[in-house]
Amino acid sequence: MIKSFIYLDEEKMYSLSSQIFEGITEYVLNESGSENQESETQKGPVGSGKVLADVIKNTNKSTEKKFLHDYSLTVFERYLEDKGRILDLSAPSIDLDDLKVSINDYSFIKVKARAIFSDVDKITELFTEFNTIGEALAHIGAHENIQNLKQQLDDIKGQTNDRNKKSKLDAEYKKLTNISKLAKEQGLYQDPKFMSNLALLTKYGFSDQFEIQQTCGQVIFTSCLKKEFLREKEDLLVKKYSRKTEKEVVVFGIISQAFSANEPEINDDQDFSNMKAALTNIVEHLTTIENSISGKQKNEIVIDPIAAYFEVQ
Repeated sequence: MIKSFIYLDEEKMYSLSSQIFEGITEYVLNESGSENQESETQKGPVGSGKVLADVIKNTNKSTEKKFLHDYSLTVFERYLEDKGRILDLSAPSIDLDDLKVSINDYSFIKVKARAIFSDVDKITELFTEFNTIGEALAHIGAHENIQNLKQQLDDIKGQTNDRNKKSKLDAEYKKLTNISKLAKEQGLYQDPKFMSNLALLTKYGFSDQFEIQQTCGQVIFTSCLKKEFLREKEDLLVKKYSRKTEKEVVVFGIISQAFSANEPEINDDQDFSNMKAALTNIVEHLTTIENSISGKQKNEIVIDPIAAYFEVQ
């Protein structure tokens, strides 16, 4: 199956695969600056050296290094699949109870499902500029009517025999040009303090994260991506594939949080022996705050992603 990558964390991939292939991938990186053709002389599982050595012919051009990274991920993923070490959840629906039983048997996971791209920067910007955007939308929607009324007012200017019509047109024109009121009537204007607080909580709870969220049956899978390892800009990804993708995205990574509880242990009545103990208790309070804003849901699994891609037939 051909992979069209949208994300690949090369550092994490090579860190893990070098442990499997006994340093072969580190050797690949060291030789990436010059053309080189290696034969199978490395240690490791039989055949592993040759498989990777076959692609160790590259230059220092970034595009060629990307080809190397892509194939190395394929080799790494195939090895783990052959060893039965990946929890493959490409089924259209997953039973939550069955997953709770089997998930602790795996460290690696691969989820294939339609996805939502969640760009927190864009959400925070929306909250911050909500009223300004709302007024702009209201103004654009009323622009044609405003121009028509203005033309009618210009046409009857100076006519003293139709004052009632002019008075009605004046009132309608003032109503349409009161953009703030117009936006409020259309639900495009909210309390500025409320929107400011929403932006603050979003920024605090989620920073500038870019997430992929997938839903399979009763289970939600969340993958937090490092923006520097995206193959394209976030806006371009959304433009190409939509905020809610039509095609299924494959996310391959490590299970970082599953169904274990993460309840804080707060001691409000305790006298702390030193500053360190008090700070630890503050961290417990901080955990409570963060859980209320961005905490993991009961049916949610968090993935530390290595790669995300679309499968191409």
